[in-house]
Amino acid sequence: MNKPDEIGCVRAIGEAGTWHAAHKPFSDPACHRYLIGMGAMMSLLPQPPAMVLDLGCGTGWTSVFLARRGYEVTGVDISPDMIFQGNRNKQRAQLANLRFMVADYENLSFGGMFDAVLFCDSLHHAVDEREVIAAAYRALKAGGICLTSEPGRGHVAEPASLAGGRNSAAVEKDMPIRKIFALGRHAGFRDFRAYPDAAAWVSQLYGTGKRPKPFILFRALRALLSYCRHDNGICVMVK
Repeated sequence: MNKPDEIGCVRAIGEAGTWHAAHKPFSDPACHRYLIGMGAMMSLLPQPPAMVLDLGCGTGWTSVFLARRGYEVTGVDISPDMIFQGNRNKQRAQLANLRFMVADYENLSFGGMFDAVLFCDSLHHAVDEREVIAAAYRALKAGGICLTSEPGRGHVAEPASLAGGRNSAAVEKDMPIRKIFALGRHAGFRDFRAYPDAAAWVSQLYGTGKRPKPFILFRALRALLSYCRHDNGICVMVK
């Protein structure tokens, strides 16, 4: 997404879209996927009250979840309108351990402050993802982790991505695990781990709708093949 479009994205999505974004994950039909994914990421984070930097946080639902768990959270987004919604969510939840700030995550000046940096479906909107990962590296303490959950290969060709591009002039990118790790190595990260997309695996194993899915071993195999084909999931990089 180019930066002017990202800054003004709330105006582009309209009143209904703003309400939906402000009330995620519960406003979304895929709420279960968000909750599963968030649970998986929280299982990989250090224990609270660790300091977490949530980059590209949008309206801040991920930041609110982490703060309610007991983390000291800083949520960053380039859109003032998104951060306005984030602060409203903060006030509703009465969270003293959460702050939001308007900033471009490609030009952050944090130095060695955080135990973890989180990208939840936000890195693939960066104009220069190399600069973003470098900024995340600088923001971390020694031994801190960068945690990403991003779409893999084929994302830009999906109908939702194509529609988003038409409606808001957004630029979507594939952000597979191999690319994220290459960016991390360039920034200086020293240890790398990858995990499957928990929400996608649960959908494959449990199924959706009324039609039963095939035998569980076939479901597990299909989930594994999807993981390999799309090269997506949760990445952990250690400073």
